[in-house]
Amino acid sequence: MKRANSYLSDKQIAALKDALLADKERILNKNSEKEQYCMDKNELLDPLDEAVANVQTSQEIRFRNRENFYVKKINKALQKIEKGEYGLCDECDIEIGYDRLMARNTAELCIACKEEAEHEEKSNVYLKRSKSLGKTIAEIGKR
Repeated sequence: MKRANSYLSDKQIAALKDALLADKERILNKNSEKEQYCMDKNELLDPLDEAVANVQTSQEIRFRNRENFYVKKINKALQKIEKGEYGLCDECDIEIGYDRLMARNTAELCIACKEEAEHEEKSNVYLKRSKSLGKTIAEIGKR
């Protein structure tokens, strides 16, 4: 297995690590300063107000779940940096370009493998997994 450090300079690795840590800190600080969208129960007498509050709460939960998922990806990337495995494609073990890593710090696939994975995902809608539910479309339809 190649070592990612063989093509990324120490300066590039430091810049990527700083970007990952900044994203993580931004998300964690945002979560600690969370606002509650829920209205007072007395204000929810109108069904329309209650529906709006439910939609807002649902969106907040969805966004928080996405951020938690992203923090996990950041932690995984930081672990790869420590092991010297960061910047290598998980599928083909080819170096992921520095520009791609700067644009998408948690990239695990090179461009070719990512395009192939997206093509397969688009062409197989039936087995597509929901990121938030972790179930395939077929499993969701069985409810």
